[in-house]
Amino acid sequence: MSVLYRAIWSDKVNGNAEEAVEAQLEQVASWIQASTTPDPLSEGQTHLSVAGRDRTALLRRVEPAAFEVTVADQSPGDDTDWTTTIRIVAHDGRVHALVENAMQSDDVTKRVSVGRPRIVHDLLTAADKPCLNGSPVLTAAQALPANGITILTDLLADPHRTLPVIVCSEPPGAHKGEWLDRATKIATRTEGVALVVTLDWAAVTEFRRAIDRLAIWGGGIRIYAPGTVVAESDGWRHRYFLHQRLEDAPQPTIDRIVYSVAQLSTRRRVPEVFAVFSEQAGLPAQAEGSTVPAERLEEEREQWEFAMDLALEERSEVEKELAHANGHLARLKEELVAQGLTDLLWGTEHEPGTSIPDEVQDASEAALAAQTYLSQWLAVPDSAIRELEDVDTAPTAFAWGNRTWGGLRALAAYAQDRAGGWDNGGFWEWCASGPLLGWPATPKKLAMTEGETVQNNEKLRRARVFKVDPAVDPAGEITMLAHLKVSEGGGPLAPRIYFHDDTGGATGKVHVGLIGPHSLVPNKSTN
Repeated sequence: MSVLYRAIWSDKVNGNAEEAVEAQLEQVASWIQASTTPDPLSEGQTHLSVAGRDRTALLRRVEPAAFEVTVADQSPGDDTDWTTTIRIVAHDGRVHALVENAMQSDDVTKRVSVGRPRIVHDLLTAADKPCLNGSPVLTAAQALPANGITILTDLLADPHRTLPVIVCSEPPGAHKGEWLDRATKIATRTEGVALVVTLDWAAVTEFRRAIDRLAIWGGGIRIYAPGTVVAESDGWRHRYFLHQRLEDAPQPTIDRIVYSVAQLSTRRRVPEVFAVFSEQAGLPAQAEGSTVPAERLEEEREQWEFAMDLALEERSEVEKELAHANGHLARLKEELVAQGLTDLLWGTEHEPGTSIPDEVQDASEAALAAQTYLSQWLAVPDSAIRELEDVDTAPTAFAWGNRTWGGLRALAAYAQDRAGGWDNGGFWEWCASGPLLGWPATPKKLAMTEGETVQNNEKLRRARVFKVDPAVDPAGEITMLAHLKVSEGGGPLAPRIYFHDDTGGATGKVHVGLIGPHSLVPNKSTN
């Protein structure tokens, strides 16, 4: 069962604590039964049918002022089960609430629309001043005028802020308010796990003046992660979505925004006050009294040590690549200075904003940038971009995204050099020759084919058949075995880029068949 959403908040008790908890139980019953006059929930299981869905509710009282309700939903004929868990407990003058949404399906590749359950809105609107560790939990998008920007900057700068803030900016030129409709949709789906703020043109100007490059403008949307955000903060932690992407693909972009903050919410540690339910932070029920079994600790330690070793190894490889690139750039500089072309040297120091970007936010943006800037040498059809939602919201999303971007740029640069006359082998040989935009020519980073196990197994081989330009193959698809390993050892989520070299063929391009997680192309170790 995968947890997709977790909202936590508390509110001051007004009156008797047990009565306050009972009032929330009545709201839960109303939501379960889709009725404004619900029957009281009985201890144990209750089976009913609501709007054509089979629903089972399990009520468990653990204290006079604490209850847990688990609601399982399934539509007839659907292989997906949805489970909503609601926990309410009164403690020390406050009522604490936790709502989780989880799902499981026989179809492990199924994409689902993530968002808050309706009960979150019902409980929050009935609360007085719900908050999470001092951060207010709001139920709608908040419009801030120019003279109110200090409210936003103070909120972002607060080191104790625990909720992400999604800032939506007004687009340039004439419009019909679509950006506000998008902000409303985002606020509805992220209710309980994020704050949504809208800024008109005047407010955007003040916001840029306040935090400079970390602001958002031009109709874009930015997610400010929890923690202190000031003008000097690292920008890569706070992902942005440009207006053009929202215009070209509004629904997928909104889905990504919602999914990213929902994923953040599932990593949140469950407060100690919920220990009365004998299950916190994903630990098994027997881990009571904050005690974790020794076997679990040993397993976690081994996984972290393995991850650290991989990170150190990748860092060493990146440092080697950087040293090589710096050496190449130093030699270019010397030659340009010797030829009196210093203006050209310093004129290309910074990205102008209209050329190929130096960096991206995540793997999806890398794929989009490749389609936008590299299409002369690299073919990346929409069918190649698959299941990047989890990749884009992983803790390593920024690093994976830029490694993906580096790999795609390398493939395009190779095709360009081939057209320019380079003819000393294939992509591996080109990378090994040390080009500025090359990819590491090592077995841990690049494979020009698959092993015999994959090639001799029809199921595994079939997973590597991807769509391609009919000019390459009239069938419109081809088996691709060559691939870039964006993160060797990164598990089933680590991105892979499968490609076909047609630089000597009809198109003169490299064709990408897949940009997606390793789980889509299993091998003998993952099958």
